[in-house]
Amino acid sequence: MMIAQVATPDLLNFTQMGVAGLMGALWWFERRYSRQREDQLTEAHEQILGQKEHLQALLDALQGNTKVISEFTAVQQEILRALRTEGTGMRGQESGTITSGSASSGL
Repeated sequence: MMIAQVATPDLLNFTQMGVAGLMGALWWFERRYSRQREDQLTEAHEQILGQKEHLQALLDALQGNTKVISEFTAVQQEILRALRTEGTGMRGQESGTITSGSASSGL
């Protein structure tokens, strides 16, 4: 099988120029693929930076939510303590209130 049968016409044109043509072709292919690779790396870098910005926004939102939930929990605990304190005080007052209520209803 001959090279002409397996090679593309562009490759044949470069090989007809001899070793200098082949080296030129190799240099051109290397530069072309290097540029494509550089473009791919640049695009990947931009995507990573974009993801970093989104991730930072997500972390900021998470931190804000955590702070709000902590404050809400503290307020709920204070309300629960206050209700328990009032409940304890109300039990002591209930017997007095009932007695006072009985006395006033008799009037």
